Amino acid sequence: MKDINAQALLAQVMDWKDPEVVGRNASVLQLLADYKYNHYQRFGPGRQFIESLALWLNQFEKGDRQSALDLVQDKLIFISEREISHLVKLSYPDVIVQDRLRLVAEENEIPPYKVATLSKHRRFEELRIRSLYLGLSDGAHTNELRRASNGAINNEQIWQAYELGDAKAEDMLEALRKSLAAANFTEPGGTGPSDKERFSLIWLVDDFSGSGNTYIRYDANERKFKGKIKKIYERIYEGDLINPDYYEVSLLLYVATRQAIDHIEYWSERFTNEKGYKPLRVQVLHPIEKYSSLSAFRDPSIIEISKQDRYYDERASDEHIKIGGTDDAKLGFAACALPLILSHNTPNNSIYTLWGPEENSFFGLFPRVSRHREL
Repeated sequence: MKDINAQALLAQVMDWKDPEVVGRNASVLQLLADYKYNHYQRFGPGRQFIESLALWLNQFEKGDRQSALDLVQDKLIFISEREISHLVKLSYPDVIVQDRLRLVAEENEIPPYKVATLSKHRRFEELRIRSLYLGLSDGAHTNELRRASNGAINNEQIWQAYELGDAKAEDMLEALRKSLAAANFTEPGGTGPSDKERFSLIWLVDDFSGSGNTYIRYDANERKFKGKIKKIYERIYEGDLINPDYYEVSLLLYVATRQAIDHIEYWSERFTNEKGYKPLRVQVLHPIEKYSSLSAFRDPSIIEISKQDRYYDERASDEHIKIGGTDDAKLGFAACALPLILSHNTPNNSIYTLWGPEENSFFGLFPRVSRHREL
């Protein structure tokens, strides 16, 4: 009954008089709702997609409602929790293991196609033990990644944050020493930690990047690099977790736009070259290409609608948005203009009309909960 009432509300908002038009549109939208959209985790209690869609469309002028609906029906990209979970499960065998095979092949001049030989090499096991995994946000799914490795990643190799306290770092090093000794990779009787008793492979894990600015950027006013990658490299050289003579840093993203990939690769290369650090390797399981951006479509109607002040709330134009190089968030952070929804939260790289918070004068179809709160 609730679905029927929501569909009737949608028909009223869209001014659909023909029962055939109502049935055709409602059936498709209900299918999308049941398959994915009802599972958006930020919907309020008792609210589902069709009702939210009707209330969202009602905010638009009548002449703009069909373009807004076309966006939802034809261009929206919704990545469900199940799909992210699938990418997490692929990460260890398809990316992390393959990278370790590559290193063993390069170090020992073994042809890369000899997978059985490489996987049985002692160095392959040693590098497994010497791998450190750090989550870059609460979307990194570190626990799920550890479980998906089938025991290859232990609790003392993985942490849900990239900023480690001294006590936690020492616990991880102590566990590493024990693991190396148990596998006969260190000589017994040593006096204190050495470079050989540190991690060598660092995996930085996150679920999504839309622009790459959070990870690495250059502040022209302050003339210095900023971002998570900068902090992590500084920790590598200033702390005692990593062997400074032999290490590799890899950024593993489950989903990332091509804009973010290009940005991270370009600025991380400049940063590491300037500082004399080893380069960052960027690994992405599911890239979102530039043609997915609404700016790439020939029909500019939804972009023009999104730029209108009536469909925006100036409270979204905060200091964090300005980091992306724009004065407002109408086309999203760094003007990415994405039609992208992640099931746990809509990224602010998408157009504002999709993610505007519920308390704003214009709210989004999939309202976002921001990491930053204005006091």
